[in-house]
Order: sequence, then structure tokens, then C-alpha cells
Amino acid sequence: MIITIRDLKEGINEIEEIVPSENYKLPESEFYPNSISLKIFIDRLESLFRFKISIFTEAVYSCDRCLENYKSGFNETIEHLYQLGHSELDSDEIEYLPDNCREIDLSKTIHDAFLLYRPIQLICKNECNGLCVHCGVDLNKKKCNCHEGEIDPRFEKLKSLLK
Repeated sequence: MIITIRDLKEGINEIEEIVPSENYKLPESEFYPNSISLKIFIDRLESLFRFKISIFTEAVYSCDRCLENYKSGFNETIEHLYQLGHSELDSDEIEYLPDNCREIDLSKTIHDAFLLYRPIQLICKNECNGLCVHCGVDLNKKKCNCHEGEIDPRFEKLKSLLK
């Protein structure tokens, strides 16, 4: 998404757009088949631009425990500062742009948000029992009787501590 910054008025500017997820070549794109809703607030103060980007889409993840697909909302807000030309402010938080810059491409910023804010553990629900490690049955749907009483021989000595 390219924003023409020279046309922005001083103060708050607002842009809303719905774009196909394919536009951003997202990592693990199979998780994000739906369109992405973007709401962008741009606060312009002379040559300083503060972007507040709200990203929302419905993600389709595969549970790490039971391997079933489930839907979850992806809703994140990120902020980014841009400065035209050089400034006395020397900050790692500000991205400096050439004086003659006319537009800012937010594609990489939006792409990076999907990398940074994807859940680390994809679990369909907290109570998910997952799959049986022996027979592979989904323990959320059905109980199995695999090795119910068996104890790993490496932990046999620990059993005596429970008595």
C-alpha cells in the first residue's frame, strides 16, 4: 500500500481500505485466505509523519495439538514514525526519508506485522486434548484405551514417590 505523503494535510488524516491478502505475499499465506482490513491514521506535523495502522483479518490456523483447522481474528495495531530530511532528533524509532520523497510504501511494514504478531502456539481452544501419541485418535472427539496403565520405564522409579 503506497501513501502519497505530499498530499496529506497537517494534523490527522484517515485512510480505510480492504485489500486482498495476496497483495502482501504473507508468510504462511494459507493462514490468511481472507481480505485484510486496514485503518490508517496519519498524524502529520510539518515533515514528521506518525502512522498508526490497524490490521484486521480472519485467520484460519491449524491447531498444533489436534491438527484441526480453526478460525481466529488477527487484529493488531502498529505505529511507525517517518521524518522527511534529517532532524536534530536522532532516534532508532524514526525512519528518515529523503527530502524529495513523495510517497511511503507500507507493504513491508504490514508484511512484518504478520510475522511479528502471529501466535507462537496455535491452539484451537485451551481445553484441546490433542492426538493420542500411540494411535493418533483425536482425543477431543473420542477416547482411546491405548497404553492406559503403561508407564515409561524411565519414570518407573518416580512412581514410588507417589505412594
